[in-house]
Amino acid sequence: MSDEVLRQRAWRIAEQLAKAGGGGEAELTVIPNGYRIELDILRPHGTDDHAAVLTALALGDRWGHHYSPPSRNNGTARETVWSEVHHNVPEKKGS
Repeated sequence: MSDEVLRQRAWRIAEQLAKAGGGGEAELTVIPNGYRIELDILRPHGTDDHAAVLTALALGDRWGHHYSPPSRNNGTARETVWSEVHHNVPEKKGS
């Protein structure tokens, strides 16, 4: 996959995450094998669309979520979701 195609794919994920995640801005960074998209979920509770966030994350080759409870952040929960797109994605083996 060309770098331009990979970059376009990463930007598409970033745009969808930003729309779904309550209006925050997704951050796109270069990683050794592609791109990583991260979004801090900003919200009054309930302004993000969980299904749309999951749908956007699943467009990547690898994804995850970090959560830090209010007790660790002066009373404010912190959530970050991330998705990565890679050059040379290993093929999945059939069952």
